[in-house]
Amino acid sequence: MSTAVSSDRADFIAAGLSAACLVHCLALPILSAAAPIFASWADVEWVHKLFVLLAAPVSLSTVFLRIRRAGGIIFSIAACAGLLALLAAAFFEPAHDHERLLTAIGGFVLGGAHLVWWLRHRPPHQRSATEA
Repeated sequence: MSTAVSSDRADFIAAGLSAACLVHCLALPILSAAAPIFASWADVEWVHKLFVLLAAPVSLSTVFLRIRRAGGIIFSIAACAGLLALLAAAFFEPAHDHERLLTAIGGFVLGGAHLVWWLRHRPPHQRSATEA
């Protein structure tokens, strides 16, 4: 498997895990108000920690792969900032009062960094005719 293919896959996995953090932290409380079955998962701390622990190695591996490429520094700074916000929300107890805000910001920044990188650097055969 080439580095470009595995790198693209890593972007999707990292963006998906960031989205999972967002859904867990933001959507489940809303869903639990509508359907009480979701209430048991809305405030489960270990799920958030698990998502962050899964996202961190994937995101960091893509950061290290791209840091020397054109635009890689901006991607790396954004990805690391998002990851730090997610880590703070999950593991830094004094930030507990701001957990949802930190998760939202971190998830959007980290997931957005991966998606923007993929959109800007995907192979020509994956682009639409209007982009070429």
